[in-house]
This record gives sequence, C-alpha cells and structure tokens, in this order.
Amino acid sequence: MTLSENSFKKLQKIVGKPHCSRSKADRVCYAYDATAQVFLPDAVVFPKDRHEIAAILFLANKENFFVTPRGSGSGMTGGALAVNGGVILVTTRLNRILEINRNRFISHVEPGVVTGRFHQEVEKRGLFYPPDPASSEFSTLGGNLAECAGGPRAVKYGVTRDYVLGLEAVLPTGEMIKTGVQTTKGVVGYDLTRLLVGSEGTLGVITRMTLRLLPLPETIRTMTAVFDQMEVAAETVSEIIRRGIIPRTMEYMDNASLRCVEDYLGIGLPREAEKSEAKRS
Repeated sequence: MTLSENSFKKLQKIVGKPHCSRSKADRVCYAYDATAQVFLPDAVVFPKDRHEIAAILFLANKENFFVTPRGSGSGMTGGALAVNGGVILVTTRLNRILEINRNRFISHVEPGVVTGRFHQEVEKRGLFYPPDPASSEFSTLGGNLAECAGGPRAVKYGVTRDYVLGLEAVLPTGEMIKTGVQTTKGVVGYDLTRLLVGSEGTLGVITRMTLRLLPLPETIRTMTAVFDQMEVAAETVSEIIRRGIIPRTMEYMDNASLRCVEDYLGIGLPREAEKSEAKRS
C-alpha cells in the first residue's frame, strides 16, 4: 500500500527529518540490491535505535504500510527490496560493537556493524568470528543474520546461525523481544533465535545480537594444487577430509578462471592446462 503523506510526516517525527527521505534520488539509492532488480520504495528511514524501530513498526502496523529492513543491500535473494512499495528501514546507524568479552568468548553488537570491521576488532583481541561471506568488507552483521550467510570457511566452521547465541528484535507489531542465551549450552524452550536467523527480515527486525567467538588460530597456511580433471580434485578433497583434516577454506578455479586471473595478476598460474582446477586450502 502506498505510504500516505500523513504517515510520512509521522515517520519524520519518529526519526527526525534529516533521517527520513522521500526524494527520488534517495529512494533510487535504496531501490536495488545485488540481485540487480529494482523496486522503488515510497520512503527511506534511518532509525538510530530499537525504540525508533519499534515506533516505526507500530505505526506501519496501525496505518497499514509495508516496511522492509535493510543493511548494506549486498544480499542475493531480494530480501532488502521494497517489492510492494512502502518504507525501506535502513539499520546502518545502529553500528556499535557494544562489548567483546575475551573471558566468555562472546560479543554484543548492533546490526549495522560491518562484518569486516567486526572481524578486525575481535582479532585484535586474539579472538575469531568464523563466518566470512564474500561481501564481508561491506555487508552488515544484521544482514548476515537475516540471510544466514556462509562463506568459504563454512566447510570447517559452519554458517552464521552456528555463532548466534541470542537476539533482540522488534516484531511487526512494534513489540520488542529477546531470545536465546549468553552461553553455548542453552537447551530449554523453543529456539526462537534460530527461527529469526535466516528469516530475511520477514519475522522481525534484529536490533542487537549476542555472537559466539572462538580463539584466533595461531597460524594459517595456504596450498595450491593443480589437477587435470575436476573429478580427481573432488576425490582428493574427500580423501583429505576422510583422513580427519578439515580445510579452513576451499576454492576451485577452472581453466577459464585461471586464465582470467593470470591475465590480470600475472602470478604464474598454469595457463597451459586444458582442464585444470586449482584448489586452495
């Protein structure tokens, strides 16, 4: 349903005029994501905290307009697009790392924190947050949770849901809830945390999260192997894992990709191989 002028003025009162826009230029900037689809929203709002988010969703529920939460818009599923119009709710102002606890191996963060920045901050303290989506240099943690992002390290460490202990979220009615625990062992009751992670913003807007951390690995080594056939490469990886060695990451490059990389970087990749796959672990 199209956003009315009256509703727009109420949104301005909630977040302040500088943080609520109906200009064509601003709406176009938030009309697309990594899917390259375009859906123009009626307005864009930038709340600063959970209370403003709650007020926005309460208003939307009361006056019947759509709200689509959005982080950096790097997702590939269309979850951040205003397919039916309405308001794009951008969470990038909620960008604080509230706590990194070295003793308990947890961190409390807001959804607008950029994933790559979070990696850097925890590693400065000798800790490690494994999920590493390809967009980590600009994607936000809130978006990672909404999409249950993975990344190359998933083969060894799992995906985002495996590192979310608890959440704070605002429901479509404007009510706030807290889910989960602050310890690894939390087995009682419905697992609402896992229900919200991966729901792409359809069940609520995440406003805070408790993330599980690991000790930072002491060393990392990279190996490149060249194969003549994809099947042989796959069999080799399976055999490595069968022997109890789980690679931190794995990537495959076919001959066309090898040639492109070598043309660009000139690092000595085997251009002559007809059907080679390079495996890094």
